[in-house]
Amino acid sequence: MYRARLFVFASLTLLLLCVTSFAQTPGPQFWRRLSCEPYEPRTKLESLEFSYDTVIVKGFTRITTIDVRGVRVDAVEMRENNSQARVKGIVIALREGGDHLSDNRAFIDYDEIDSLVRAIDSLSRIDETVTKLAGFEARYLTHGEFEMNAFRQTNRGAAITLTTGICDKPTQTLTLDEFAKFRALIVEAKMRLDEIR
Repeated sequence: MYRARLFVFASLTLLLLCVTSFAQTPGPQFWRRLSCEPYEPRTKLESLEFSYDTVIVKGFTRITTIDVRGVRVDAVEMRENNSQARVKGIVIALREGGDHLSDNRAFIDYDEIDSLVRAIDSLSRIDETVTKLAGFEARYLTHGEFEMNAFRQTNRGAAITLTTGICDKPTQTLTLDEFAKFRALIVEAKMRLDEIR
């Protein structure tokens, strides 16, 4: 009987020591880039932008026919130097508090542009009738971390915020009129990309 108790006690003590030692063993280490970039590219443009050991050729056109305070839209095409396969899309960058353009950009692949335009149309129509509660908010997020939010700003109507990036997120607040101009920039960028087919 004494030996059985001693055996059970010794077994429990050994089990407790093993569990404690395993709990203190660190798991595998995953290295993360020092910047605020994601672990993996989320768009085809990002995948090509962050390629290693290859020459990337990039063409771009800044859309300047309409000026939207603090917002820049570029039509972009990229390819590897020796390849004919191109990746097209747009890049949206925001300026916050000054003339310096933020490093946070949002890449939007060509096949995501139509969804973005439809989301802009939907957010433009959002108002207090979407809910019976006092406030409202609607949100759209692209794969490349470009976010649009519509919300009640005052008793007179809604406002839109545009945000890019993961860590330091520059934000621009637009009126609905400015948001309509932003939509025109996106549509023009898509037209420029369609011209180079």
